[in-house]
Amino acid sequence: MTDANATGDFSDREWSDEPQAVFGSDPKLVQEIYELEKNVEAMFNKEFLNNPGEIVRRHYSKNIDVSFVDILSPGQYFGKDVLNWWEWIGSQFVGDLWLRNMRIYARENTGFVYMNQVYQGDHGGEKFLWVMRQTDVVEKQDGEWRIMHTHLSFAGDPVELDPASWKLDFEYKPRPLPWDAAEKGEGYGETPVEFEKHD
Repeated sequence: MTDANATGDFSDREWSDEPQAVFGSDPKLVQEIYELEKNVEAMFNKEFLNNPGEIVRRHYSKNIDVSFVDILSPGQYFGKDVLNWWEWIGSQFVGDLWLRNMRIYARENTGFVYMNQVYQGDHGGEKFLWVMRQTDVVEKQDGEWRIMHTHLSFAGDPVELDPASWKLDFEYKPRPLPWDAAEKGEGYGETPVEFEKHD
């Protein structure tokens, strides 16, 4: 496995592999949750194609309320369908995956992780790069941290109000904050979106 800093053009981005504790989190618990996520990352890159469901069996909650929200339609899976989805989609993955820029909240037996999932590879001679936003909600169950909920998403560039015209930002390139861009008259996308103001 190569590192995300070593492949592709990442010169305009900063990728950190160090977890950042947020909201006054317990550093020991933050480290434990970080290790959970790094185990998931390692499993994805070493054994996902041969045994995709093992990540769910080993690191996701066994509770019927476990959930996974994917970028691929229909996109929402609950209970046993989380495992069914991973088993079904696993053989179609052809790239390497890294979890970067982890911001971790941890208190007692509960926490969450906001991070970037970097997925990069070569499919049929064509290189691809997806940078997604990923949020995991975790809970310590029987002494082990387990993922209760995962949510993946891409950033969208709202060129117009019609979502059908939005461009997905697969590479999550840095861009100015919307209010800074508006101040400079640059707009956020190609054309600034005018949102209705409410009293």
